Amino acid sequence: MSEGKTTEVMDKTKSEGKTTAAPEHSGSHVLVAIDKSKYCDDVLRWCASHLKGGATKITFIHAYEWNSAPVLPGPGFAATGANIVELNKHIRKHAIEEATKFMQDTAKKAKAMGFTPHELKLVNGSPTTTIKNAILDYTEKFTPDMLVCGSRGMGAMGRMFLGSVSDYLMHNCKCTVVVVKSPPAPKK
Repeated sequence: MSEGKTTEVMDKTKSEGKTTAAPEHSGSHVLVAIDKSKYCDDVLRWCASHLKGGATKITFIHAYEWNSAPVLPGPGFAATGANIVELNKHIRKHAIEEATKFMQDTAKKAKAMGFTPHELKLVNGSPTTTIKNAILDYTEKFTPDMLVCGSRGMGAMGRMFLGSVSDYLMHNCKCTVVVVKSPPAPKK
């Protein structure tokens, strides 16, 4: 990976509720989904422990999101419409810059933990698609051997109403998916 370079891009194994050992990954391409949640460090720690020296290629993927400014009809609509296009370009550019910095900072954190991603990939998670679909599309196009992602531990109700990215990926990716759960909080 060339330092600071982030690019934007656009054997199914499941362990239905069972705990299994980490799959063999020697000489493989491992895709690591990272986000800005507090669970990202758990994913990095798992990777540092299980991928060090084993994977031929490690790619960090992050689905960035941005919300476009709406076009509202009203006085000055024609002039405003042209400005909205420029405003949306600016909003998207800012989202990409922020996501790129996050990816670079996360890569530095991984390096400090003892492993280095070979690539950093940004995918557009919003408004054109969802985060889970953006990551799934990437796995279908670039066919990694394994996807590592975190779990927010929402529970059944949260998954039902909000939809779990990790659950969706586990059931729809064609590659092995490792879902890293956070360690339990210490009991008081």
